[in-house]
Amino acid sequence: MKLIRVFFVMFLTAFTLTSCENEDVDTVGPEIQILNIEDNQEFKFGEDLVMYFLFKDQVGMDAYRYEVYAKDYTNKSYMFENTIEFQGYFTQLEEVRTIVLPSKTAVEDYQEGEYLIKITASDIRGNLSEHYKTINIFYPEAED
Repeated sequence: MKLIRVFFVMFLTAFTLTSCENEDVDTVGPEIQILNIEDNQEFKFGEDLVMYFLFKDQVGMDAYRYEVYAKDYTNKSYMFENTIEFQGYFTQLEEVRTIVLPSKTAVEDYQEGEYLIKITASDIRGNLSEHYKTINIFYPEAED
């Protein structure tokens, strides 16, 4: 009788462990989109860079970081970065973020040309994903 109990307990344990393995395990980071910016879209220093982000994740996103930096870095390159962390988590999230691109001054003269927008997002399981968008930033034409 004891032997039957031992086999029964072992059967239940094995059945329980194998039934948990059938769940889909999330191994990818959140899906990231920039909805309002086209590849190689042109922006001007001194104007606002407005970005509409869309994030989707099956278990829930808990943080993201967005950066703007020159594709070919020099000591005159403009750089911006910001990290957003949430108290909860979201399976879908739409965000609007604005960066005020600096104007040209006597002491600040940033590199013009190709820049990258980089977004990195993480979910509650620690999965990361990245999304890049190439843009161009120039100074406005001088008025005569």
